[in-house]
Amino acid sequence: MMKPASELIIIPFRQEDLASVFELEQLSFTDPYPWWLLAELARKNPATFLVAKLKDRVVGYAIIDGSEDYYHLVSIAVHPEFRRTGVATGLLQALEEHLTHSGLVRLEVRESNHAAIQFYVKHGFEKKDIVPGYYADGENAITMERQERNREVSRLSCL
Repeated sequence: MMKPASELIIIPFRQEDLASVFELEQLSFTDPYPWWLLAELARKNPATFLVAKLKDRVVGYAIIDGSEDYYHLVSIAVHPEFRRTGVATGLLQALEEHLTHSGLVRLEVRESNHAAIQFYVKHGFEKKDIVPGYYADGENAITMERQERNREVSRLSCL
């Protein structure tokens, strides 16, 4: 299997990426976000809606929606052919670099999505709560959180 991490580029979402992002959303989730919501998230979060491309093909995307209280990791999705090749890790790291201040990063994940839960735990997220019936099919969500520190603050604390 090809290891795309070395050839992967991660860039801000562009309007022409919407069809590919929507296709990934449908491939990745049983209750995908509608295209209009993805377009609205892109409009609202231009610095933290990123796409991963491999030779001009969108192979993943990630979105953080900022609020006054916390950063909401709305979604990370990777094309099935490119999972477990470093794409999601690259996207998560790139998102971290685009955050403007320290703060809490929060997400929801299906209770049955063990691979995603394991991924987030590996990257420092902690399980915080269960939200009964969060998804349209009635499945519970697990909320996970991680305290994000601004990179400049982190550097200063090391001096």
